[in-house]
Amino acid sequence: MWIKLALAVLFTGSLLVAFATRPHVERTARQRGSTQKSLRLLSWNVGNGDLEAETRAHTEDLPAVARVILANNPDAVALQELTGEDQLKQLLAQLENRYRGFVSSRGLSDRVEAVLIRREALTGTVFNDVPSGNRFAAAASFRLQDDWPAIVIVSAHADAFNAATRRRFIGDVVDWTRRRKNDQITFLAGDFNLEVGTRNPNNLFTDDAKHDSESYAYLLKFFADLGREAGETSVNDRRIDYIFGPGSKVKLNRAEVLREAAVGHMDHWPLLVEVGL
Repeated sequence: MWIKLALAVLFTGSLLVAFATRPHVERTARQRGSTQKSLRLLSWNVGNGDLEAETRAHTEDLPAVARVILANNPDAVALQELTGEDQLKQLLAQLENRYRGFVSSRGLSDRVEAVLIRREALTGTVFNDVPSGNRFAAAASFRLQDDWPAIVIVSAHADAFNAATRRRFIGDVVDWTRRRKNDQITFLAGDFNLEVGTRNPNNLFTDDAKHDSESYAYLLKFFADLGREAGETSVNDRRIDYIFGPGSKVKLNRAEVLREAAVGHMDHWPLLVEVGL
């Protein structure tokens, strides 16, 4: 009898020790997790195919765009080919106001680029136009936590038809980022329309492969091509959407093209990248 009583006492004691130490273990695990700085970025040209009467983003597609964003919970989003600020406001409402957003100036274009930043980011987020002649990209500078570095993301859309124009635009955007503070971590995201290193090298849409190669080389001089292994980003087997980041400051954890995300007559898929800082 006394053996059973002793075993019962030992069992009860072990339970008490387990419950007493569990909060400490969970707290320590949370503290370890909080020191891991990871950043999730999504880039998506939400426009439509060239055969459509309206190739810019369709307002009826915005709820589907919002669902993809909410499902993947990126910290920052780069969007291309919105019609303007009204569409941005509608998208932010679909996102349940979990993001703040900004659209670039229109310039001579009939469409704009946008950046979205999670509302959990600290106060002090700054939005900017990035000018290049009569074109503009959209940029945001933000910080997710006090002990994190400042992050800059640029949403860009290079010319679809002229490689020389693309080269000038990309050069201006890269040079704008080089003027940022050295302690900031900068990412370039968007539809650059570059056709280099494609898996179908004979299926080039560019009018000048040399210009595209030189544009890509200039980007790689300062940035790493984070989505390089993720594959094609548009429905006609082209990899023309990119996220570039400083390879020396980030570690690539994940790069994926979300090929089930396009709806209606969209001709691009979103590129999702997660990096450790």
